[in-house]
Amino acid sequence: MFDNKLPPESIEAEEGILGGILLDPQAIGRIVDRIVPQAYYLNSHQQIYQAALALYERGKPTDLMSVMTWLSERSLLEGVGGSFKLIQLLDRTVSAVNIDRYAELVMDKYWRRKLISAGHEIIELGYDTSSELDTVTRESTKLDFSSYLQFNDSQYETKPLNDWLVESFSMQDQQVSGFDTGLLDLDEMITLERGELTGIAARPSVGKTWMGIWLANHVARKFQQPVVFFSAEMSGVRLTQRFESLESEIDLKNIVRRQIPVNRIEDYIKAVERLTETIGNTIFINDIPGGSLTPIRMRSELTKMLLKLRSKDNPNPQLGLVVLDYIQKLGNRSAGNRAQDVGAIAGALCDIAKDFNVPVVALMQINRESEKQSNKRPSMAQIKDSGDIEQDCDTIVTLYRDEVYHPDTPDQGIMEISVVKNRNGETGTCKVLFDPACGQFKNLRNSSQAICHYN
Repeated sequence: MFDNKLPPESIEAEEGILGGILLDPQAIGRIVDRIVPQAYYLNSHQQIYQAALALYERGKPTDLMSVMTWLSERSLLEGVGGSFKLIQLLDRTVSAVNIDRYAELVMDKYWRRKLISAGHEIIELGYDTSSELDTVTRESTKLDFSSYLQFNDSQYETKPLNDWLVESFSMQDQQVSGFDTGLLDLDEMITLERGELTGIAARPSVGKTWMGIWLANHVARKFQQPVVFFSAEMSGVRLTQRFESLESEIDLKNIVRRQIPVNRIEDYIKAVERLTETIGNTIFINDIPGGSLTPIRMRSELTKMLLKLRSKDNPNPQLGLVVLDYIQKLGNRSAGNRAQDVGAIAGALCDIAKDFNVPVVALMQINRESEKQSNKRPSMAQIKDSGDIEQDCDTIVTLYRDEVYHPDTPDQGIMEISVVKNRNGETGTCKVLFDPACGQFKNLRNSSQAICHYN
């Protein structure tokens, strides 16, 4: 169905860039780190830009005569259309004021062509029945089909310390780049920083999914930032029911079983209305099963999300938070070296955080070893199939509820949150009120606040 479609391109934008460079020799400096020569659809435009780039890198002007001479000396002038082509580019350009926007547009079309090309390669791999499926899948993940990320290699540029000092110093007058968690004592130790990976680990039924939901709800509601929740363990409907339970403070089992008490039905309806009005279009749930979900698939989904969020008023949207529930669900769980597999996934999540400049929260399972010891509080070393998780995470938090193991404990309704690794701050433990019936967290210092209704 796509065979007759022309590849995405914008010849007018390409001409606008090249004309702007010929008209204003300073203009190329504004886009040199934002566009690559191969992004131009026409080969002649690639060569003209490469000529201007070569002159710019040598500190020479990129005016009409200089570019024409550079191409002529290398016998390339006639191939691009001769001097007439360059003069035509210049004559059609009034100013270079829009060159930045043109560069974004040309790169947009370039990435789309790469997506199409990679898609065709994946189709060919799919038809190659002579290769094992695992081999085909592995080869397909090597294809760069999710690289919508805005081209800006200067983000990872090698720069002298003085440049970094200026950047760091200027940040002191800016707001914190991350987000608080909504839990006061925990906020004294960590924030959800852009570009960083946070691991939240616990045994089953302790509340790690509820913690992920709490953070997603908090960031979306307080900061009005788009949140993407990858639910590899449960369906989108089941996860949504947890958001309803959190908002309404109605026991989750009553919502799931459709047994909401008559006196709480109005509360439930109002809660759904609030969710619709406040975060209904801010939280995005993806329930691809864990066996099919891979980091490269996550990149693809996040890329599509950014494309959807783009608008005239917001040409470069940012995500507020990415949550994954949970990391050990991903990949081939029957793999021989599962620790190595999970470690590679953690490294890929770390890269996603950096490349998309977004906080990534990965929920993690603690292995059974913690339950064999007298003190059942989990440690970082007990993260299931840990691999390189410890080194890839910027922050690791463990969750523990004494009432799960000791029903008569005086710490009823209390969750211990331990920051066991913090690359940018202190470690320690804090306690919060937690109601597992509806996932509601409360600051212990405000313990007079009511928690969920049990029905």
